[in-house]
Amino acid sequence: YTITDACGNFTTATQTINVQDTTAPVFVEALPANATVECSAVPTAVVLTATDNCTTAQTVVYTETRTNGSCPNNYTLARVWTATDACGNVVSHTQTLTVQDTTAPVFVEALPADLVLECSDTIPAAATLTATDNCGTATVVYDEQRIDGSCANNYELIRTWTATDACGNETSYTQIIDVQDTTGPVFVETLPEDAYANCDGIPVAPTLTAIDNCGTATVTYTETEVEGDCSNRYSLLREWVATDECGNQTTHTQTVYLACYVTVYNAVSANGDGSNDVFLIEGIECYPNNTIEIYNRWGVLVYESKGYNNTDKSFKGYSEGRTTISPNQLLPTGTYFYILKYEYDLYGTNQQNINKAGYLYLQSN
Repeated sequence: YTITDACGNFTTATQTINVQDTTAPVFVEALPANATVECSAVPTAVVLTATDNCTTAQTVVYTETRTNGSCPNNYTLARVWTATDACGNVVSHTQTLTVQDTTAPVFVEALPADLVLECSDTIPAAATLTATDNCGTATVVYDEQRIDGSCANNYELIRTWTATDACGNETSYTQIIDVQDTTGPVFVETLPEDAYANCDGIPVAPTLTAIDNCGTATVTYTETEVEGDCSNRYSLLREWVATDECGNQTTHTQTVYLACYVTVYNAVSANGDGSNDVFLIEGIECYPNNTIEIYNRWGVLVYESKGYNNTDKSFKGYSEGRTTISPNQLLPTGTYFYILKYEYDLYGTNQQNINKAGYLYLQSN
């Protein structure tokens, strides 16, 4: 400042104002915070602007630095925004993003379902599966194991597909195929039907074999005699059992119904000792429609009966019958002649009138 009078005298005063810019710019927007994110969800860098106390427009410089981690999809991003004013005052903000891959791959195709199959069924080929990953590619490895069961045709197939991404995250799927043998064998030959036969003409049991849907089969045969309603009628129960390697069985049963002709025992001991006391005609009770006549050596009828049954109607060495001589008397020791007539039938079929004649010896003393 200078002050001067009328004669030109003056006085000067000097003031120096020192203007400086020491204040850094200020960011306008909210500053992004540090974060940990999935590799498939890395956020885009935000755009930041800044204001300054002395200059309206400020330039913000953005830089990003990547530091790799243990696998391709694990890394960190260091994001730096720097605002500088005209005088070189600087303000910076750093955001650290920790990027990680924790998501396992996903199979693309429909996954094969568990199966329960018969051993004769066709085992399906293993499916070819692929997988996708949220941050890259994935490889699929297939493995199959067989676990044997209780027999040759019972087992399990355990099929496993494992999808792995670049960071070792895995997804596994297991299919179990349960293979079973539940089907019994099948006889090869024509199966014998129930039959009726005379005891002297019993049909030979056929030899049966069997086949199985998954392997071999063995056939066992048993025959059991079953009593009938009387001594000369009985049956044979024949059973063939086909068994496969897993114990499944198929059984066929045939019943042979038998009727025998009577057997005459031609000796009577009429002494009450309990041995041969009766003229025994084995099986005659099965054919009640019968008659018997006994004659002495002179042709005289000494015994006759209808419905002879070895018990209450039986010859014990005594003369019996309406026309016999000396009824109810013990006959003398000697040889006698009998005539037996009876109606044989094979369970109501094959009826025959049988005549048997012969000699019997009576011991009465």
